[in-house]
Amino acid sequence: MTKAADFLVRRRHILLCFFLLLAAVSLLFAGRVNIDYDLSKYLPENSRMKQGMRLMEQEFGPSASSQLRVMFSGLPEEEKSGIFEELSSLAYVSEVSWEPGEGYNRDGYTLYELTAEHDSHSKEAAALFGAVHEKYDSFGIATGGSIHEANVPILPLYIIAAAVGLVLLILILMCNSWFEPIVFMANIGIAVAINLGTNVVFSGISEYTSAIVGILQLALSMDYSIILLNRYTQEKASGADKLPAMKAAIAAAFPSVAGSSLTTFAGLLTMAFMRFRLGADMGFALAKSVIVSLICIFTVLPSLILLSDRLIEKTKKKALHIPMAGYSRFAAKHRLVLSVSFLALFAAAFFFKDNTQILYMLQTNSPVEHVFSERHSLVLLYEVKDSDRIADVMAPLEADEKVTGITGYYNTIGKPYRAEELAELFGNSSGLANEDTMSLLLQFYAAQNGYEHVEDVTLGELVPFIQAHVLENPLFSRFIDDGIRQQIAQAAKTIRENDAKLEGEKYGLVILTTVYPEDSAETRAFLRSIFESCDRVLEGKTWLIGTSAMNEEMARTFDSEMTRITLFSAIAIFIVVALTFRSLLIPLVLVLTVQCGIYLTMMFIGLSGSGMYYLALLIVQCILMGATVDYGILYTSYYRESLLSADHQAAICRAYDGGLHTILTSALIMIVAPGILGFLFANPAIGEICLTISRGAISATLLVVFVLPAILAALGRSIRPAKRRKR
Repeated sequence: MTKAADFLVRRRHILLCFFLLLAAVSLLFAGRVNIDYDLSKYLPENSRMKQGMRLMEQEFGPSASSQLRVMFSGLPEEEKSGIFEELSSLAYVSEVSWEPGEGYNRDGYTLYELTAEHDSHSKEAAALFGAVHEKYDSFGIATGGSIHEANVPILPLYIIAAAVGLVLLILILMCNSWFEPIVFMANIGIAVAINLGTNVVFSGISEYTSAIVGILQLALSMDYSIILLNRYTQEKASGADKLPAMKAAIAAAFPSVAGSSLTTFAGLLTMAFMRFRLGADMGFALAKSVIVSLICIFTVLPSLILLSDRLIEKTKKKALHIPMAGYSRFAAKHRLVLSVSFLALFAAAFFFKDNTQILYMLQTNSPVEHVFSERHSLVLLYEVKDSDRIADVMAPLEADEKVTGITGYYNTIGKPYRAEELAELFGNSSGLANEDTMSLLLQFYAAQNGYEHVEDVTLGELVPFIQAHVLENPLFSRFIDDGIRQQIAQAAKTIRENDAKLEGEKYGLVILTTVYPEDSAETRAFLRSIFESCDRVLEGKTWLIGTSAMNEEMARTFDSEMTRITLFSAIAIFIVVALTFRSLLIPLVLVLTVQCGIYLTMMFIGLSGSGMYYLALLIVQCILMGATVDYGILYTSYYRESLLSADHQAAICRAYDGGLHTILTSALIMIVAPGILGFLFANPAIGEICLTISRGAISATLLVVFVLPAILAALGRSIRPAKRRKR
């Protein structure tokens, strides 16, 4: 490493210029990174819903739609039709649903439901959202639906500024110079820019990854910078000049920085084992960010430190210091009690964590939903050989008061109508729509098709027959006028447009509209009842497609997924730490300490009466296991080194002196940066992931700082360095 350090210092100016150029180019490419907003793309290949989506696209072609619900308060009755017309004329609006009656008018509120044939995260949806608010905000409107502020692509610069500002404040408090934070932020800024731009190597990254990767890179990598600068300061204090001091600092810091980054890297890569491929998407992007940060630590930061050396020296100040001598004596004296208490705490957290409700969807709190129940769509895809049986599956659903609409081939184009029903359908007027005329028409239809008698017929059969055999037939000319011809032509057009949308050559679909929540135990029971009915009645396969169906899949596989991810992350970190310390006991202690922090986070969220977002839990398991275990490694390294020349109490105190400053600086950043993102970000799911990372970092840090020292002291000779044992 000495030769490499010499090269890095000698070529520091060239390296700095190169990485500055690379960062500038990367920022240009960052805007070209494809952002995926559809979480269904990350379903595993064996997902029943994903298979159904693929078959539906093959049969019916790609489709995208979204809905914006607009609620007016106190709208005068005479203005409602005019607003309806205005909304219908807006760009990107394909349909507006509103009608007189309680369904859209209730308690002084009026609801309009706008449908756009564009994805809810598209530029078109964002334009529609903006146009509605610009035009009607003076009316005091409220909006909801799949198009809302949380998923309109707006760059939250104020969130980035808040996070960076708080991180700077932490660094100012913890650093030994007023200028050190500027150096650290400049280095991490270059690393973040490079990482964001190089995300273009992926075919696309999720909305979740795009939102948090920069902030998490800052939180995960800042301690590397601190370690290198501390080493440089120590080398200078020993009398070395700047360049030799930096060479020595690079060589000395590399093992600890590389080891620290390796645990984080391993933890992040275990996210790739998540069944839901969003884990791999986020894990790979974050793992790349750690590599980029590691490279910048040894190529960019040395040059920045050397260039700023005079400013750092001139702006020296006292860093925040937390005296731990008193607690060191307490931890050494009560090490057995604290160790047993930790085991009891671990057991309690492990037991109570299962009482925490797991949420599979987090929604924005729209005031529209408090007045008008939100309706959600669900698609049932079936094989056409079951076309005659699908009505039997739908029969109990038609009686369900929470199912507000069912649209399928069987009850529209493919629904058989009797003569009196056809007459009513055509308006129950004179002419062709007369019931007697319809009976005569059915007899004519039977004769033309070789049937003895026909009691009912579908519109898909009747309308083409009328066009081909009736409209120009002299027998029916006295019943047919221009109005009927226009009515038949319109019916034929509607049938042609919708026939292919509802039933194809191999598959048909039924669109269900319900007021069931998109995620609840009741909804999951409803979905299971549909599958059970399909399995009982139909011969072929069926697939359910929709957000609630995706949530049901996640709920069904969560327990096994959580167990697998917990084991993989723990094993990966165990191996890395075992190789670092050449011990099996130390990695066991560190892994259990961090895992206890994760369980405590779950337990406290459950005890508070809140639920825990399942993606947040899976992601936090990997991130915290990889990141906060570094705090334990750092403290344990100082503690074992101190044991060579001190007793347990003195070793605990020296380890605090050596590692607490770095641990607290890194931990505070890990707590604050994701925390502020979680509080301010509009998307509730992304916000919950960040808040859970912040809460988990608090739990893990408290255990490392206040419990781990006592456990290490209680283990006695079993963790002493090899040199000590040989004496």
